[in-house]
Amino acid sequence: FCKGDIADASVVGPLVAEADAVVNFAAESHVDRSILDAAAFLMTGVIGIHVLLESVRAETSRVATGARAAAPRLVLVSTDEVYGSIEEGAAREIDPLAPRSPYAAAKAAGDLLGRSYHVTHGTDVVITRGSNTYGPFQHPEKLIPLFITNALEDRPLPLYGDGLQRRDWIH
Repeated sequence: FCKGDIADASVVGPLVAEADAVVNFAAESHVDRSILDAAAFLMTGVIGIHVLLESVRAETSRVATGARAAAPRLVLVSTDEVYGSIEEGAAREIDPLAPRSPYAAAKAAGDLLGRSYHVTHGTDVVITRGSNTYGPFQHPEKLIPLFITNALEDRPLPLYGDGLQRRDWIH
């Protein structure tokens, strides 16, 4: 484990040079915070992804010179929110990206950057787009912990829009 800034190439580059695979879970979270101030979301979701991609690309170049056997695979953990609102059914990978918040737009930009490096440079990039995740130690501002703590304290449960929106969840 190395605590560092995903957008700092001097931290990321040497770590990627030692890796067989890089799985990027780094993300600013909570859509509401992205609406108030998108800068951190762009730094992590776009600039940070660029730093990872450049680091993996450098290792791909080292493979060509025989300095290493194989370049690391980069797995970008994204979100289904890049598809925007789905009226019926579920999003498909071939659906257009239609983000509806700065959070989702930053994630979509990182996804597109990853795809462009795969096409342009042959970088081994895989993108996943899972739904909302919940579990122990989740930040209290997130929906499930917020609803639980508010209900326990007999406080209102905040609903967005008309309350009929649906989301998938993964534990």
